[in-house]
Amino acid sequence: MFLSIQQKFILDALKKLNCARRQQLHTLVRGRFQQDGFEITQARMDAMLRQLRAGTADVRMDGELVWLSTAQPDARRLEAIDVMLELTGGKPQEFNASREPPRLLRFAYGDDLRPFTVASLDAAPAGLLERGRAERIIWIADSGEPPKGLTLPPKHFFAARQQDSSHRFYGSNGP
Repeated sequence: MFLSIQQKFILDALKKLNCARRQQLHTLVRGRFQQDGFEITQARMDAMLRQLRAGTADVRMDGELVWLSTAQPDARRLEAIDVMLELTGGKPQEFNASREPPRLLRFAYGDDLRPFTVASLDAAPAGLLERGRAERIIWIADSGEPPKGLTLPPKHFFAARQQDSSHRFYGSNGP
């Protein structure tokens, strides 16, 4: 099966993320290809996903979720993708799901490729995760709210889920 450049990008994104919502994939594809003057409408995105599902046995879809047959949708990872898309304006330069709990997702953006990690506070306390020198850690919790009395080390942030599914970010006070 011949794939468009955009479809190859979608497959690569799914391999890196394991699962995503249709809207998240749409945002990533638009962020990557919009500057080329190529309009990625929701209808075009849906057509590309249908073609991928029909043409490869690997792509699975159920409602808003898209994943590869080797993975299962994960609510924490889906929220981590939302955080990444919010912080990068839908244009991360690099991203990858992490297999090292409590890390869920690693991504980089900006001219200097600043590294970020989204981690689950429910999987480990904030003080137990070592970070790279330039890395920033963004914590999420299943409840969507910071635990009472949470103090964060320097360059650690908490992403509190809002009612509209966006996030409000709270940071540490240190250097």
